[in-house]
Amino acid sequence: METFGDTLRRLRTQAGLKQGELAKQANWSQSQISRTEQNSFIPDEATVQRLDRALNADGQLITAYTTAKTPTSQLVLPGRDPLVFSDLIRKIHRTDVGRDTIDQLNVITEQLCCEYVSRPAGELRADAHHQLEYVQQLLHGPTRLAEHRELLVIAGWLALLIGCLNYDLGLARHAETARTAAFQLGREAGHGEIVAWSYEMSAWFAITQGRLRSVSDYVEAGITAAPRASVAIQLAAQSAKAHARMGNRSEVRRALDHGAQLLGDQDHPSRTENHFVIDPTKWDFYAMDCYRIARDDARAAENAQEIIRLSARPDGTDRSPMRASEAKLTLSIVSLRNGDIDAATDWAHKAFTINRKSINSLSTVADELYHEARTHYGNDPAIIALNDVIASFYSSISDK
Repeated sequence: METFGDTLRRLRTQAGLKQGELAKQANWSQSQISRTEQNSFIPDEATVQRLDRALNADGQLITAYTTAKTPTSQLVLPGRDPLVFSDLIRKIHRTDVGRDTIDQLNVITEQLCCEYVSRPAGELRADAHHQLEYVQQLLHGPTRLAEHRELLVIAGWLALLIGCLNYDLGLARHAETARTAAFQLGREAGHGEIVAWSYEMSAWFAITQGRLRSVSDYVEAGITAAPRASVAIQLAAQSAKAHARMGNRSEVRRALDHGAQLLGDQDHPSRTENHFVIDPTKWDFYAMDCYRIARDDARAAENAQEIIRLSARPDGTDRSPMRASEAKLTLSIVSLRNGDIDAATDWAHKAFTINRKSINSLSTVADELYHEARTHYGNDPAIIALNDVIASFYSSISDK
């Protein structure tokens, strides 16, 4: 059966349009078209209608969209996620696991969450799945009530981690499957922080997919679930990022001030590399994003340089390659705005050649760079080298 992404690719090819050409006509982005044609993302209805008109498809794309949104015909990408999580949800209602086993599982799970920042996503995802499968086996057998709840909590953290890794790999549907499982596990265990992180993931997905007005609902729900946990800081950051993209400068400042206040009230985490804790360095990363979008270039560049400095190891590798890549892309955008095309090209090349990256997040910033180049330089030959770097990045993610 032809998927929505297959239909879009077929209609675009029949129309003789390249992805970039269709993106321009539909007022969308090339990276989003690429991800849609890979069947890792489906746009909202308004975007589908614009794409249908741009392709002169006479409603074919709208029909494919309606079919894709029907639950009984939703696409399931290759992989084990749907089976793993459906089995897990069935088993959470079953009711001996020793204390030592629980402690060991907690240590291993935290270590996996700490490896998120730098370890190859596919490799880490495989290990997280193996850990989750073991937890499932324990849930399948008899457990005491307290142990049962602790296993649900461990499974919830693993589901969150797998969801983030899926999204980094461009597997949006798998990411949502994992996020939903984490939400249900957190709710079943009465663990508000896991529930809140599931809402934070929804906010992250919405920002990278352009659904900015839905972010506030996710943020509010997440803060309600865990108002005093560190996730509230990250929810404030996502709120600030959404408002920045909508041009609401006063709301950006309000959200950043609120997040900074929450950060000041938190104890310093023992393992700052854990993806699900917030530290001052991570907050600087979120603020950088807002400053860049608000065109406060001096602050954006200052934060970006600090992020790169703190990420650098003596051997030249990065402790936090995903943060470093977006910081380098921020410096590319700032350089372009300042008229330094060579520096912009160099920073973009450095950003895109980092191996550990979040495809959806980095693509969002790459789209900003692309639009800056188009807006300020058009078809100026001076921008060819930068356009080639951007095109090479888009091509690399379309091949995945």
